[in-house]
Amino acid sequence: MIHDLIRQATHTSHRRLDLALSWLDLGKPRYYAGFLRGQAEALLPIETALDHGGIDRLLPDWKQRARTKALEHDLAVMDVSCDPLPMPRFINDAQMLGAVYVLEASRMGARVMLARLAQYPDSCSIGATKYLKHGFGNRCWPTFLDVLEHHPAALGDPAAVVQGAEIAFGMFESALIPVASLAAE
Repeated sequence: MIHDLIRQATHTSHRRLDLALSWLDLGKPRYYAGFLRGQAEALLPIETALDHGGIDRLLPDWKQRARTKALEHDLAVMDVSCDPLPMPRFINDAQMLGAVYVLEASRMGARVMLARLAQYPDSCSIGATKYLKHGFGNRCWPTFLDVLEHHPAALGDPAAVVQGAEIAFGMFESALIPVASLAAE
């Protein structure tokens, strides 16, 4: 299964990202704002690159999956600006599917973050959760895995799928490590 291959190949990247996120005290709005900024700095250029690459050919429901607008809403609520990373260049459909793997898997992490945030119901951050809630109930993960496991591009070049996932993980890590480092201090 391609899903297993990606999970094994990106295990270290995934653990580093989880560790960085674990340092954030979501009871403090500035750390949640930093989390949103980091997410935006990586997600916005990734989704733009996927749009330019024609991801909607591979995922006809891409417009319902894309989270840029939800994230921009939350940034506005928290009055946060960001400086997006440079747009990645995905050279083929397999790499794009690898990047989407990271985006779709992050929805599971969003549930964890949302649960942590819910411990602080009086926080002003509660009104900025469209990004974390995006796609709940839509079965985004299983329907994506079905595409991933059967798409000719992924089946024909699983190494490129892993490369796309590593590109996306690297961008999220680059954007979030500074926020987590500040929180650790």
